[in-house]
Amino acid sequence: MAVETFWDGLERRIAAGEPPYGEHPGVAPDGVTPEALRRVLDLEAHHLRRSGTAPVAQHLLAGAVLAGEAALAGAARARLAAQGVPALTTRWRTRPPSAALSRVLEGHGDAVVALLAGPDGLLLSLDASGESGAWDTATGHAVPDPLAGPDGPRPPTSAARARTVALSPDGGLLALAGDAPGVRVLATDGPARGAEVTALAGSPGPVTALAVTGASPTRVLAGGADGAVRVWDATSGAAVSVAHGHVGPVTALTATGQGTVVSGGADGTLRSWDPASGAPLGLLEGGPAVVAVVVPTAGQLLAATADGALHVFALVDGVPQDAVRLEVPGDEVAVTAAARAGEGRVVVGRVDGTVQLVPTAGPGPVTELAGHGAAVRAVVADPAGTVVASGDDHGRVLVWDPARARPGTGGPAGVSPAVGAVAATGSLVVSAGRRSDGVLAHDPATGTRRWSVPAGAGPLWFDPSGTRLFAVTGTSTVEERYATTGVRAGAVSLPGRVLAGRGALVVTGEPDGTVAVRDARTGRAFRTTRLPSAPRVAAPTPGGATVLLAADGLLVCWRPASAKVSIVALPAGLVTAVAVDDDGCHGVVCDADGRVHVWRAGSATVTTVRADAAHLTAAAGAGRCRAVTAGSDGSAVLWDLTSATALGRVPLDAPLTAVAVGGGTVVVGDGCGEVH
Repeated sequence: MAVETFWDGLERRIAAGEPPYGEHPGVAPDGVTPEALRRVLDLEAHHLRRSGTAPVAQHLLAGAVLAGEAALAGAARARLAAQGVPALTTRWRTRPPSAALSRVLEGHGDAVVALLAGPDGLLLSLDASGESGAWDTATGHAVPDPLAGPDGPRPPTSAARARTVALSPDGGLLALAGDAPGVRVLATDGPARGAEVTALAGSPGPVTALAVTGASPTRVLAGGADGAVRVWDATSGAAVSVAHGHVGPVTALTATGQGTVVSGGADGTLRSWDPASGAPLGLLEGGPAVVAVVVPTAGQLLAATADGALHVFALVDGVPQDAVRLEVPGDEVAVTAAARAGEGRVVVGRVDGTVQLVPTAGPGPVTELAGHGAAVRAVVADPAGTVVASGDDHGRVLVWDPARARPGTGGPAGVSPAVGAVAATGSLVVSAGRRSDGVLAHDPATGTRRWSVPAGAGPLWFDPSGTRLFAVTGTSTVEERYATTGVRAGAVSLPGRVLAGRGALVVTGEPDGTVAVRDARTGRAFRTTRLPSAPRVAAPTPGGATVLLAADGLLVCWRPASAKVSIVALPAGLVTAVAVDDDGCHGVVCDADGRVHVWRAGSATVTTVRADAAHLTAAAGAGRCRAVTAGSDGSAVLWDLTSATALGRVPLDAPLTAVAVGGGTVVVGDGCGEVH
């Protein structure tokens, strides 16, 4: 079969949601055996989704290289060239999946957004398109269910998609809601299995959070896009109460077990209510949006927020008090989901693909589960915490056995679950693990490892000659190493936190807003300035003539030689990265809402463009008024900063966590510990 005919047919089938093999599994492009094609299609099956066909050749190229199928790799490169998409040059993995991974459940065609653990090993799943699935976690087989039918995930039965689901503590009732007003309650066992028990009316718009209380009596709790919390009797359907208070959607909801309800909102507040009357009982004001609220043990509440933090409260008469922030590795990465995982423990999902088991009842190790190649969107555990499941952006559900997990990252010593920083020259790519667990150097053409050292977790950069590497250990120590061997040549401790480095310069920031440009070898300050608030990120030009700095709501252009400072306001959002072109005329800021803000330095306004469906994580200048950004959807995007337009997008297969440009090469690191 002609190569173009093969690709057209394959992409057409995937776009239509059909199996990639088509009616004739043996049909392959010229020069490729049917066996080789089937092998690579199986290897990359979880990436070949109906969300789009642009990544198809990219994924098959990666799979073919990994499988040693040169003919198919050549066909994929030809397709990418015809599409005008840059081909992935090299990819290497630095970490295997956790030993706790039991099963991978596939069948959803979109991101898994909700999971429920029912009785007898039943697992219910719901994706962003409204498709539902039910599984036996012991066998991995699809099973019949009120939502899913006998053959695994199926499309929704109406145009009003279900977005959120909740199960009663005894597993007998299932509540579901979403785009349409109201809540449906279904029976999950007995002769009436799958029958609608009642339909709950009263919500004027979409329902954004659900919970079901225990018996005597059973109540259904619903949080809405209008900021209200509504309570119904689950059996009769009678409305019990309505509570107003949140500004914006209710994003999390739980019954405390002490006769109260706690809700979290996009407004960053936690509110306590009397479910019988709707009367407010308590208010805690915070900052970032609340993602989840969980009761991990009696008398305790955990709230997860979008900035990655986990906060534990004591429940006093059902009202949260005395907040304590848990010290958890990787808590700078946004949380997407959290759930109870047995007595005194929660399971947490993050946007970089990390799944964590976190003890809340006392000191104990955090266990990390590695295996997702995309952002985690939903987590759940059975009541005893013996089975954990997580769903991701690729439509996969991973089932875990916590008893087989090892505390910590679960990987080999010196290997990271996520890449925290990368740097590149024409002959060397260097990456640092996010958990301070090693700096690795590889040949960019082959992926062959050159050297590794147990150091560094922060920014990485080369000196102007490319012969020395600077690596940040902790937050304020800069180590200088020989690029060819990794041997340390010197180190210096600096005041404040290292924000960025370039050439022989380093930029530091302090909590009071003081910023300095320093010699990376000696720490001597060349210039300092004071900003209204402490910056989160920085990017200097070569030679340090211009430094771009960003804090939440603030973008600053500093010219150290003249002491000139230009400040412009940014739209609200958590700033994650900044980059500047080589001449210091244009810059770009990324935020946690998936937006890029492009600025001509010194002008009064910024241009904001949506770049990622969820979360942008990294940016790097690419010369000639261009920059590259990377995000949780797995795409690296090249931008023209003069017009704020995307020049090209390379789709990859994991949430991206770091990016660098050097020697004519774009290098990205991802949440699975891979470097592309």
